[in-house]
Amino acid sequence: MGRFDGILLCSDLDDTLLTSDKKISQENKKALEMFMSNGGKFAFATGRVPLGARLALEYIVPNAPIICFNGAGIYDFNDNKLLWEKSLDKDAYKVVEYVEQNMPESGIEVCTNDKVYFCRTNRIVRIHKQIEKFPDNDSDYRSIQEDWKKVIFMQEHEEMPKIKKLIAESEYSDSYSFIQSSPNYYELLPKGATKGDALRELARILGIDESRTIGVGDNENDFTLVRYAGIGVAVSNAVSMVRDAADYITVDNNHSALCAIIEGLDKGRISFDKKGSEI
Repeated sequence: MGRFDGILLCSDLDDTLLTSDKKISQENKKALEMFMSNGGKFAFATGRVPLGARLALEYIVPNAPIICFNGAGIYDFNDNKLLWEKSLDKDAYKVVEYVEQNMPESGIEVCTNDKVYFCRTNRIVRIHKQIEKFPDNDSDYRSIQEDWKKVIFMQEHEEMPKIKKLIAESEYSDSYSFIQSSPNYYELLPKGATKGDALRELARILGIDESRTIGVGDNENDFTLVRYAGIGVAVSNAVSMVRDAADYITVDNNHSALCAIIEGLDKGRISFDKKGSEI
């Protein structure tokens, strides 16, 4: 019996597990390897597509399927397939068309199960392609025949309030889920597709009680991951809504937050029975 048996730990990648230069610290790596070798289940819970999430395998390999597409899918790297998924309906192109017409400065990416299509490119899209090493794949969104998992609208940070207002006042606001996943990304997702919902589904797949889950995150798209978990942890660089939802606040993403969480769990500073402190 390992001391972390029956515990599922799900962490966001960017600005949570990863440092600001998109690496995983040695402290985090060693702590996660110790956690997994002692019976714990570890998974990424990311907005990235599987192709982008795969880059993190260079640093640490989770021993559970990952949550991807901001909760629209659960992907098993061992079998290279989705175990559970949600897709946008066929009318989602109307939302893209609406943004295309009303936000000419917004970049547009459409994500399917195994591809990312670049439908309108701007500075933020070019940076995203470089960071996640995506191949060139320019396309008119109207011609994409595969099921759409999500759409990312990419704009400069100062334009974020504009697109949020545009969507909120549109006829589409209640038909889909919309979430900010970074200072520059606003995402269109299937209704009910959240990291928190996917966490519950992953726990069911693994046969782990929901009350024995830990969710760690920093941004608006991590709110349900932190809120729905048995223990919700926000890194100290998290936005206020995630900090407010958390049971614990830990160090920031540049100071080995996952190591602090696992050490806290191991030494009893984090407990499923008694919550509410800094670690």
